[in-house]
Amino acid sequence: LVGFPARHHSRFGSNLFYNSNKTCQLSMILTGAAFIHKSYFYSYTHDMPAAIREHVDKVTNCEDIAMNFLIAHLTREPPLKTTGRWTMTCENCTESLWSDDDHFNERNECIRLFVKIYGYNPLRYSQYRADSILFKTLVPRNMQRL
Repeated sequence: LVGFPARHHSRFGSNLFYNSNKTCQLSMILTGAAFIHKSYFYSYTHDMPAAIREHVDKVTNCEDIAMNFLIAHLTREPPLKTTGRWTMTCENCTESLWSDDDHFNERNECIRLFVKIYGYNPLRYSQYRADSILFKTLVPRNMQRL
């Protein structure tokens, strides 16, 4: 899974939590700005435990966490973050899931449920970020490809 923005899971006591704090540590990439090989979409539908898809449908949340779990389970690798951006903004959006008071609680519960279903936590940490060779390079306007 390659993209941004990045998130991570954290442990506090015996519980796992979804964490969106800005940090160099990452274990998940939100799928809104991610590149995913088409074979993972097939696996999401046909190979991932049905209980996970059913839960995602029930709470209308956590599909990105489920995809991260699936890919980490299949590859045993962490995701790859691109760009230094922390978030993705939508200027014209009037509603979002994270504005719901239960959003983060649902995501915490998703992580715990998915670990229970898989029987282990497949998410892997990374601090690696791949940037374009032109990252923060000022290119003259007449030389830019638009």
